Amino acid sequence: MTEEQELPAFPIRAYQLIPDPNQPHVVALAIETDQGHSLFLATRTILEDLGKDLLERAAKMPVKPTP
Repeated sequence: MTEEQELPAFPIRAYQLIPDPNQPHVVALAIETDQGHSLFLATRTILEDLGKDLLERAAKMPVKPTP
Protein backbone atom coordinates (compact mmCIF):
# COMPACT_ATOMS: atom_id res chain seq x y z
CA MET A 1 0.00 0.00 0.00
CA THR A 2 1.25 3.49 -0.84
CA GLU A 3 1.57 5.89 2.05
CA GLU A 4 -0.35 9.16 1.61
CA GLN A 5 1.67 12.35 1.56
CA GLU A 6 0.76 16.00 1.63
CA LEU A 7 1.48 17.80 -1.61
CA PRO A 8 1.42 21.54 -2.22
CA ALA A 9 -1.67 22.79 -4.06
CA PHE A 10 -1.74 25.80 -6.37
CA PRO A 11 -4.73 27.43 -8.12
CA ILE A 12 -4.92 26.68 -11.83
CA ARG A 13 -4.62 29.92 -13.81
CA ALA A 14 -4.91 28.44 -17.30
CA TYR A 15 -4.76 25.17 -19.18
CA GLN A 16 -4.24 24.09 -22.76
CA LEU A 17 -4.66 20.80 -24.63
CA ILE A 18 -1.86 20.39 -27.15
CA PRO A 19 -2.19 17.67 -29.81
CA ASP A 20 0.95 16.09 -31.26
CA PRO A 21 0.53 15.05 -34.90
CA ASN A 22 3.41 12.58 -34.43
CA GLN A 23 1.63 10.90 -31.49
CA PRO A 24 -2.08 10.85 -32.35
CA HIS A 25 -2.94 8.58 -29.40
CA VAL A 26 -1.90 11.11 -26.74
CA VAL A 27 -2.47 14.79 -26.05
CA ALA A 28 -0.41 17.08 -23.83
CA LEU A 29 -2.29 18.80 -21.03
CA ALA A 30 -0.45 21.97 -20.02
CA ILE A 31 -1.49 23.51 -16.69
CA GLU A 32 -0.32 26.97 -15.62
CA THR A 33 -0.13 28.10 -11.98
CA ASP A 34 1.60 30.97 -10.24
CA GLN A 35 4.47 28.54 -9.64
CA GLY A 36 4.94 27.82 -13.35
CA HIS A 37 3.78 25.30 -15.93
CA SER A 38 3.35 21.54 -15.75
CA LEU A 39 2.86 19.27 -18.73
CA PHE A 40 1.12 15.89 -18.67
CA LEU A 41 0.51 13.38 -21.46
CA ALA A 42 -2.93 11.78 -21.57
CA THR A 43 -4.61 9.10 -23.64
CA ARG A 44 -8.19 9.28 -24.85
CA THR A 45 -9.28 7.03 -21.96
CA ILE A 46 -7.65 9.31 -19.39
CA LEU A 47 -9.21 12.42 -20.97
CA GLU A 48 -12.67 10.80 -21.00
CA ASP A 49 -12.35 9.70 -17.35
CA LEU A 50 -10.95 13.08 -16.29
CA GLY A 51 -13.72 14.96 -18.09
CA LYS A 52 -16.39 12.80 -16.45
CA ASP A 53 -14.83 13.18 -13.01
CA LEU A 54 -14.48 16.96 -13.38
CA LEU A 55 -18.13 17.34 -14.43
CA GLU A 56 -19.32 15.17 -11.54
CA ARG A 57 -17.23 17.15 -9.05
CA ALA A 58 -18.36 20.50 -10.50
CA ALA A 59 -22.01 19.43 -10.13
CA LYS A 60 -21.44 18.91 -6.38
CA MET A 61 -19.98 22.39 -5.87
CA PRO A 62 -22.14 25.41 -4.94
CA VAL A 63 -23.17 27.58 -7.87
CA LYS A 64 -21.38 30.92 -7.89
CA PRO A 65 -23.95 33.74 -7.90
CA THR A 66 -23.88 36.00 -10.95
CA PRO A 67 -23.58 39.75 -10.26
